[in-house]
Amino acid sequence: MRFISLSSLFGACLCSGAIAQSSFDSAPSGGVGRNSWTFALDNDFLALSQRDAGYSGGFLFTISGPAAAENLVSLDPVLSFLDSWWLPGATRTSSKTGLQFGAQAYTPEDKESRAPIFDDRPYAGLFSLTSTRMTIVDAGQVAWSSAFTVGVLGTSLGKHLHRGFHQLIGSQKPNGYSHQISEGGEPTLKYTARRQGLLAKYRSVLGGRADFKWGAEASLGYITEASLMVSGRYGKFSTPWWSLYPERSEYYAPPATSIDGDFYLLYGASTSLRGYNVLLQGQFRNSDVKLSSNQVERVLGEAHLGVVWGITRATSLSYIVRFQTAEIKRGAGARDTYVGSLYLNVGF
Repeated sequence: MRFISLSSLFGACLCSGAIAQSSFDSAPSGGVGRNSWTFALDNDFLALSQRDAGYSGGFLFTISGPAAAENLVSLDPVLSFLDSWWLPGATRTSSKTGLQFGAQAYTPEDKESRAPIFDDRPYAGLFSLTSTRMTIVDAGQVAWSSAFTVGVLGTSLGKHLHRGFHQLIGSQKPNGYSHQISEGGEPTLKYTARRQGLLAKYRSVLGGRADFKWGAEASLGYITEASLMVSGRYGKFSTPWWSLYPERSEYYAPPATSIDGDFYLLYGASTSLRGYNVLLQGQFRNSDVKLSSNQVERVLGEAHLGVVWGITRATSLSYIVRFQTAEIKRGAGARDTYVGSLYLNVGF
């Protein structure tokens, strides 16, 4: 049990507020409805990894559908303004929206030391709020997506929750939080845009269906990078090809009107050219431990493999394992990482 449990507690509080503020009573009778909730847990333990280092874990709660844009804390008006400058069809009413509350934690491998650790990645924590939009164009062959995130780095909340929980269960106390990125708290932002296209789809392949897609993505902010990706799925499914974004957990689109009995494998790979990562290199506020530009890898590779099960017409469960090449060139932090993710999606 690791920091994921702490972020889950934090996320549960956010969920309560979000649910109270959202209106889900607009679903048409006889159908699943237009809104959904997605609960997600990320942790290296879920990938059967024994190393509690690097991306230690995270929690996501996402509202998808009209309720996301109508939420009192939604960033959709800001995202719509940014998109309107360049994104095709950004003002169309068919755009699908999402609102996500998230928490992430990153740690070095040695958590006992109170001194700064300079040969591993620094402690880092991020609590964030993200609005997403998706627009389907070209007769359903292309999907444009965007996201705008407002976050807080280096909060004492994450530090005290992590330490308190480890003390409660008798686990090793993480003692190096005074050296975390942006210790004391600092706001941060990110804007992301993606284009996805359907490459091929097959109605019958060895008794199952299959589709294959590609994508290009760019982000500017606390993580600044450009990525190319390919992904696909095989099995029994009734949702459109753009309905699941396993490459990036911040993009989780609403399900189609029926997912009962769906069961399929998903897979993919991507490569990224990274310009800057605040969670490693720090932002404007002083950080005791941060990496210089010549210490971080610029080209990263990722791959994922997972399974999705449609439990009912309105509920699905997904399990995904992600692999990422090392973000740091040398030292203890020069390690590849494995992270497992669980998603529960409930439609209304």
